[in-house]
Amino acid sequence: MRWILKIILFPIRLLLSILTAFLTFLLGIGTTILYFLMLMCIVAAIGSFMQKDISLGIEALVLGFLLSPYGIPMIGAAVIAFLQGINEAIKSI
Repeated sequence: MRWILKIILFPIRLLLSILTAFLTFLLGIGTTILYFLMLMCIVAAIGSFMQKDISLGIEALVLGFLLSPYGIPMIGAAVIAFLQGINEAIKSI
């Protein structure tokens, strides 16, 4: 009975493995692009503070934080970890 379940779940396990590999690749590229955008936001925030435009500087700093590796890319990493957890649970059956 257990081997029938393994045969049924094999395509799902294969799909999850391919999906996590592809999403990990995209996360690496996306994190690099977002890192450069974060640097531009930080430079713009510093320029805004020098021009005495405090509200625009704070907005740029918040946007820079969201684009940093602790913002949006961390959500992607959590999704990938969740999918890997599901895949490992299927493999343990």
